[in-house]
Amino acid sequence: MAKYYHAHRVDPDKCRGHMACMRHCPAQAIRIKNNKAVIAEEICVDCGACLSNCLSNAIVPITELVSEISHCKYKVVVPSSALYSQFESSIHPFIIHQAFKKLGFDEVVDVSLTDDMLSRAYVIYMNRNRDQIPLISSNCPSIIRLIQVKYPDLVELIVPLNVPREITAKEVRINLQKKLGLKPEDIGIIYVSPCPAKIVSIKQPAEKAQSAFDGAVSIKEVCSALIPQVVALREVFDPADVPPDFHFSAGWAVLGSMTRGGQMQSWISVSGMDHVMKILDDIENSRLRNVEFVEALSCMMGCVGGTFNVENPYVARCNSIRQGSKYDSGSKISDAEIEKQLDDGTFDLESPVLPRPTKYFDTDLETSIKRMREKERVYQKLRQIDCGCCGAPTCMAFAEDFARGETKLTDCIFLAPLLSEEK
Repeated sequence: MAKYYHAHRVDPDKCRGHMACMRHCPAQAIRIKNNKAVIAEEICVDCGACLSNCLSNAIVPITELVSEISHCKYKVVVPSSALYSQFESSIHPFIIHQAFKKLGFDEVVDVSLTDDMLSRAYVIYMNRNRDQIPLISSNCPSIIRLIQVKYPDLVELIVPLNVPREITAKEVRINLQKKLGLKPEDIGIIYVSPCPAKIVSIKQPAEKAQSAFDGAVSIKEVCSALIPQVVALREVFDPADVPPDFHFSAGWAVLGSMTRGGQMQSWISVSGMDHVMKILDDIENSRLRNVEFVEALSCMMGCVGGTFNVENPYVARCNSIRQGSKYDSGSKISDAEIEKQLDDGTFDLESPVLPRPTKYFDTDLETSIKRMREKERVYQKLRQIDCGCCGAPTCMAFAEDFARGETKLTDCIFLAPLLSEEK
């Protein structure tokens, strides 16, 4: 089985086995064993639900320090659009860029221009590929991994276009080599992420051999250093200092931004893993035939609800909308240019997204059938109340674990007395 990277881990010294993480995990990747949470790495989708719901703060994020690129001659930071939403709309985005430079970065590159371009590229792609609908956005790595693990038959519906952050980082590296005569290894590019999933997508991409980024840090980590700089710069800020070529838009920080940006007609925007899975269930069962496109995001309300953010997601959403109305400079790139780049492969994923092989799926048909029958047999013996006392999130999950030989029937508090009497 392949080794998978994750941007969080369980601290066993803090874990008390409260089961909140297990109950909230949409991929059912967590078990409680010996009163400690254990994460199955091959089915974890890095949505961050366990981080948000752990009562003991025992699930901790793993992020890289900016010092990882300290050796590079030229340092670039690419913030997620959600970063700006952590600040009130009275703070001009240019102030935030200047604050990054105070922290030692040579250049700050915004992803929002690429967001705008990709929204329109999605529409062109959909108009060319109407034989398979509904198409599913590729922007959220947690959703991609969810589909790989729990809905493998739907991977072919994922739009094979790259994500804005990767396109931006790739273009930045190429342009800086030409402009400054730097070698690729002289340029260090860091992404500021609102969630663990995007950090994982940089460390271990699902659709390419290597990310265009050199590393990633969380918004929470960056804000602790950024906020004092922003406060100081705000005091002396003069709007006349903003360069005429400075570009800003709110990007895809809020649910629905992608579909509104491309002025899509037949679409659904959905956020939150439970809600996304209901939509994916409908797609799988052919109950979503009148929808051409699904914008699916794991965090409620979009990236403004990311686990690594510092602001209340409802406040962040308002900030993002207000910032868009105040500072949006619009896109000057024509549809013809976007179509040309689409034809050139500028937006393409390097390779298609494939189902993720896990221990939960056997290539051996005979073994699979035996396990399915055993799972159903055990499930019928259970109370089917999903109490979680066995350490599995549901009775069905417990039956699956037993069929794979990973648990004992006596781990069920209701079956244990009955089995004891039979002996």
